[in-house]
Amino acid sequence: MTGTTPDPHTRVEIELNLGSPEYVVTATSLYGDDSSPWWESLGNLLYGRPGWYCELANTDGGAELMWSFGALGSSLFNISLTDDPTSFQLFDYAADECVLLSSIDELREWLDRNEARHATHVERNLAPMASANGWRLLKAHEFMLDLTYDEATWIASVRKLPVTAAFGSSLKEAVSNAREAIAHAFHAPPELAADIRVSVRLDQAAVAAL
Repeated sequence: MTGTTPDPHTRVEIELNLGSPEYVVTATSLYGDDSSPWWESLGNLLYGRPGWYCELANTDGGAELMWSFGALGSSLFNISLTDDPTSFQLFDYAADECVLLSSIDELREWLDRNEARHATHVERNLAPMASANGWRLLKAHEFMLDLTYDEATWIASVRKLPVTAAFGSSLKEAVSNAREAIAHAFHAPPELAADIRVSVRLDQAAVAAL
């Protein structure tokens, strides 16, 4: 049977021109200017932290901006703004409970203690599927790398994958080390690292270092 060609509207990609910085502008457009300090402190803590990602999701209550922790779109921890802009409410899916933390420092300490609970999540839940058919799924998936540059060192973090950041003395080395970190997280053969597809996002520090 010959497949039908999807309608053009199904392939439309939206470019968001909300202003800069896009993260804060998006947050304040949804939750008001008074929420800016809350989102800024959360972004300062979670940006580049392995396994954390921010997304605009369509929920039962409408569009919602949230931070989530997990591999490849899974959401093991979830943080979103509540009615109290002075505290941070985290939903822990494994424990099926909400944790209320009174400050950003208290949130940081909680994450430092609890993120390790999911250290084997990729190996236990995702690797068996990714390894099927000669690691076809792992080789087909495109991973997003966030690259920055600091004191002569290139630093790559893998978006939506809780692995340790990869380092290198050059951009090429940092990307290569990130591929190896991805392969290691899935317990894939080391030689598979070269076949892992990645796209790279450079921040201002990385662009200036080119």
